[in-house]
Amino acid sequence: MDLDRETEEFKSQCLDYLDNVLEEIEGFGDDIYILSDEHLASLNIRKLEPLDVEEQFVDFGPRSFYPRFTLEQAQQRTADFVAGHEEYLGYHIWPKRCRRGSYVSVLEDPQGYYDPEEMHPLCDPVTDARFRLRWFLEVSGMGYGSHPGEADLGVWDGSEWYCIHACDLVPGGRYNLPLRNPRDTLVGDPPRPYAFHVCMAFLIEDPSAEKPHIGGTVVDSTESGERDVLRSEVAAAIGLLKHQFRRGDFRQHHTLPAIVFSFQHDKFGRITQFHFDGRSLMLRQSRLLNFRSDEPTTDAYHMLRWMANQPMDETRFLKTGADVVKGTELDTDKTDGRLPVDVPGS
Repeated sequence: MDLDRETEEFKSQCLDYLDNVLEEIEGFGDDIYILSDEHLASLNIRKLEPLDVEEQFVDFGPRSFYPRFTLEQAQQRTADFVAGHEEYLGYHIWPKRCRRGSYVSVLEDPQGYYDPEEMHPLCDPVTDARFRLRWFLEVSGMGYGSHPGEADLGVWDGSEWYCIHACDLVPGGRYNLPLRNPRDTLVGDPPRPYAFHVCMAFLIEDPSAEKPHIGGTVVDSTESGERDVLRSEVAAAIGLLKHQFRRGDFRQHHTLPAIVFSFQHDKFGRITQFHFDGRSLMLRQSRLLNFRSDEPTTDAYHMLRWMANQPMDETRFLKTGADVVKGTELDTDKTDGRLPVDVPGS
């Protein structure tokens, strides 16, 4: 069997694995929005040590992304960009907090429409999360469809990334990333309709960079606790990683990293780094970032500096092509169809 054929089979089995995990996630009940440790174990997902967004401690954990600016630099560059472009910006004003701070249970008629008399006009969790995201896209300079090389782009200036709408990952605008909108399901306390949506994707445009990193944003109607893993965060990462495998540009890379920026109602954000090594999916989460204020918070600028990150880490095989395939053979005798897990310390 030649190298190209074996590599294609390896890629196909990785895609099958990711498809199976995503299918299992989508098979969970509509009321499951937090993935417990039991859920993660059943999906063969490992949660590693937390990600330190302030970088106050020595971090020996796997890192695939690194912010290009300090907190003070991010604040100054953002202020300078907004001041120089205010007349052209539409969403640079920090969104006010949701008036009630939570979604009020509403009555729904048989046709699936909410009674407008029972719904607060200024409190829609997914819309509030999307408003937060729009602020980050606007004040960073990335906007919708910003590419590297464009002049004067705030914290986005000099980035290797470009930002596109998630539906544009597929030619023709066919949306293929995970979303959830079961309108008749209420979750959380107080209860609110559960929905999430992967909105934007971050790609590295220069093919010569040979970096398989990918990123994305997800808006979620719910709010997690510290160390809770949102279903939407995992589903978003798997959808992004599937896209990288389908591209086929990274056959000589042993690890595909993804970073997901989640926006939870109007209250929290979080940064989650994922990496897939062909055998298992691993994640590292930041603490919850607090956006619950009438002005941009310090945590908002931490989110900005991580969104304008530098992809890092060695992801390429250091062996010859023949050794690469030999060293990544899959256990096809496993009855559950999963890829083998062989993680140090497991």
